[in-house]
Amino acid sequence: MQEQFEAMYTSGEFREKWDYVHPSAELISFIATAKIPEGAQVLDVGCGAGREAVFLASQNYKAIGVDFSKEALKIAETRAREAEVTVDWRQGDVLDLPVETGSIDFVNDRGCFHVISEDQRGQYASELSRVLRPGGRILLRGCREHQSGLDWFTLVTPEAIDRHFSEDFTYGPVLALSIISDASREEGQGLKSNLVVLEKK
Repeated sequence: MQEQFEAMYTSGEFREKWDYVHPSAELISFIATAKIPEGAQVLDVGCGAGREAVFLASQNYKAIGVDFSKEALKIAETRAREAEVTVDWRQGDVLDLPVETGSIDFVNDRGCFHVISEDQRGQYASELSRVLRPGGRILLRGCREHQSGLDWFTLVTPEAIDRHFSEDFTYGPVLALSIISDASREEGQGLKSNLVVLEKK
C-alpha cells in the first residue's frame, strides 16, 4: 500500500482522488467549538499532503503531521511554506507513531482509520491512546459502506468504534456525513462516511 500511495503522490494522481484546496468543513466546525487552547499540541494522523495540518498550524496550535509517504510530506512542507506556518512533519507508521507519550491534546483523523486493516486496528487505537493526554480528543472520519472501487477500505461503523476504542475512550454518536474532495465536489458526490468524536478517559 505504501508504494501505491507514493506513486500517487509522485505522479499527482492524488489530486484527482482525495485532495482538497480548503480544510474540511467538519474540522473547521470542530475547532470553532472545541475550545482547544492556543498553543496546544495537535496531531494529524495520515496527514497526506498536509492541508488540514496546515490549517491547524494557522490556528496557533503546535501541529504535527505524520504520514508514511515521503512524497506526501514534501508536498505538505511546500504548502506550509506557502501558508507561512510551521508544521512538524514526521515520516512514520501510525501503528508506531513517532510522537511522545501523553503529549497530544487533539488528533485529527480524516480517512486514516479506514485504511487500517481489522487485525491492526487495536494497535492503532492503542497508539492514539498512548500519545493523547487524558481528556484529549480525536475527530475521526472514515468510509461507512462499501462503494464502487473502494472495497479495500475497512469500514468505520459504530461496532468498529465500540470494539477498538471503548476501553480507553468515551465518545458520542457516530454520525453520517460525506467526505468531500475537490474531485467529488465537481461530481456532486462525496465519500459516504461516518464521523465520531472520542475523548481519552
